Amino acid sequence: MTKFKNASSIGLYSLLVFIIAIVTSYLYAFRLVTNEVEADSEQLLNFIEHKLSVSVKNLEKLNEVDFAGCDSKGRETLEEFLFDHLVAGLFLIRHLDSPPWIYCSVVGNVAVSQGDRDLNNVTYLDKNKKRTISVMGYDWQGIEKKDLFLTLETEDRINAVRIALEDSYSFFEDLCVDCRHVEVRLANGDLILDLGGVVGSAVLNEIRVPSREFPIYIDAVVGRKRVIGAMLNSLSLTIPISIVFSLLCFYIIHLIGTQHYSLGYRLTLAVKRRELVAFYQPIIDAQTGYIVGAEALVRWIKPNGSVESPGAFIQTLEQSKLINKVTLQLVNNMPNDLAEVLQCSPNFRCSINLVPQHLELPFFADELVTLSKNGYPCHQLAIEITERLPLKDLREAGMNVEKMKALGVCIELDDAGTGYGGASYLQELNIDVIKIDKLFVDTLIISPDRTQVLDANIQMAKTLGMQIIAEGVEEPSQSKALLEKGVRFQQGYLFAQPMSAVEFVKFWRIRQESYADQFLNSTQVPSLVGEFKEE
Repeated sequence: MTKFKNASSIGLYSLLVFIIAIVTSYLYAFRLVTNEVEADSEQLLNFIEHKLSVSVKNLEKLNEVDFAGCDSKGRETLEEFLFDHLVAGLFLIRHLDSPPWIYCSVVGNVAVSQGDRDLNNVTYLDKNKKRTISVMGYDWQGIEKKDLFLTLETEDRINAVRIALEDSYSFFEDLCVDCRHVEVRLANGDLILDLGGVVGSAVLNEIRVPSREFPIYIDAVVGRKRVIGAMLNSLSLTIPISIVFSLLCFYIIHLIGTQHYSLGYRLTLAVKRRELVAFYQPIIDAQTGYIVGAEALVRWIKPNGSVESPGAFIQTLEQSKLINKVTLQLVNNMPNDLAEVLQCSPNFRCSINLVPQHLELPFFADELVTLSKNGYPCHQLAIEITERLPLKDLREAGMNVEKMKALGVCIELDDAGTGYGGASYLQELNIDVIKIDKLFVDTLIISPDRTQVLDANIQMAKTLGMQIIAEGVEEPSQSKALLEKGVRFQQGYLFAQPMSAVEFVKFWRIRQESYADQFLNSTQVPSLVGEFKEE
């Protein structure tokens, strides 16, 4: 089955490469032929313009020739002028007092055809209407012909020159009449020259090249037969190019597909759609059961309602710039999420985790200053600094921490004793609360006789006058042992798992009703900063 799929994929790929090669060859051939047709048309137009320019000058010179009439002497005079100016064409003269539409030439009188004896058919080349250009039929020794004429009217006569254009040019293949079609026309549409035989459905494109000097233009076509011929000739070049192009396309598509499925890209979309929200886990005074605070933990709620495990994305999020936007979203949403709780419990604090860049750069502290001016309850906010990620600039971090503390923000050291910070964080960052990591809390069950590190952390916090929160409390025995060691504030699945804002407020409301009696006659309630604070 796998071999069949592979064979099918190879066959499909080969077919696709062949199609790309054909299309590429066709487009290349079409552009090549189009460029050639345009170049040929320009070449033909330049040739015609040159002949017209020479003819215009020679008509002026013809006016200097003494011409009395169309007798033998007059024809001889025209013949001499013709031999001196062979490039221009056949010259003719008509005196204004002679019969109209009849001109004298080297072989005698030439009469303009009856159908062309209309001044509306001529195009004037100057404002004085002395120079004209037109396509006229005439009788040439008993043979009806039609050619392009230039005329110049003087005081006593009209000088004219017949410009005969060839029916074959170096660029035009006589052996492939049905490969091309070129028409030369006056601006009024009169046909001057018609070459080739491509018509109808055999025409792929039409090109018009107008003259800037004379009222003429050239219409040329791109013929299907010629394009196909050029395409077949180019396949040896375009097939390798197409293979490379198709491989490049597949590579780009693969990269795009990989990016779309990458965690970073999906997180970017999730942040944009505000799918990353806060779940709140309560912090309990285990001695009284009172909820003294909560920790905001980011959760990824998918469009289908499923919740992505933080372990699957939190490290990528923290290592990207997205963490800044997400953190500010959590901070801004907290007062709305917990409005009822914050209003009824002034000592309640919600903590939000920060990464080192939030402390080492001033933008986060400055944002809190701005929020505070707009009524944000900074005195009910706590920030958690983790020891698991190193701070490179303790001095700058300390300045930003002091700026936040001036707003009433509580500073907590998370994961205490597990990472980089140690005593330096405690000395430099003016910590209010130490959070004991689950790693040490678990020793109360796993190795109850080996709790020296836990005891040392507790003693150090008490010595420094800091409050203590124990994380990861999952068993009643752990909670009891912590209380015996003087650790009242506890957080963990023993009390509640992280909940959505709606669920947390509901949990808080029920819990407050259950334990409110303990504080009806008291002027004090538990607080994270100091052992107790007056409400």
